[in-house]
Amino acid sequence: MNKSVTPERKFLIDRLGMLRARAGLSARELSGQIGKSKAYIAKFDNGDLAMPSEVLLDAIQACGSTPEEFFFEDIDNYKEAKELFDIYKALSPENKARVIDLMKNLK
Repeated sequence: MNKSVTPERKFLIDRLGMLRARAGLSARELSGQIGKSKAYIAKFDNGDLAMPSEVLLDAIQACGSTPEEFFFEDIDNYKEAKELFDIYKALSPENKARVIDLMKNLK
């Protein structure tokens, strides 16, 4: 990997690599799905190329993910956290307060 890669770019490279592996996509398959060459993906993976946001979004989608999941801090627990949040959002204000109290007592 390019030695001058910033921590932010390394995050993007690592995260896209994780999603690509989870989706079972090779660099060639991903490149075909987003309309780029395999060399383009290799340059990104090596830190030699900054991927424009619209291309990154296409790559995230091609991996079967969403930007929300991609940037979620604990990506391995994203689906569980999202499910809990969706349930929480549907609760009445009184029940939300109860859930918060319960969570505080579980610490």
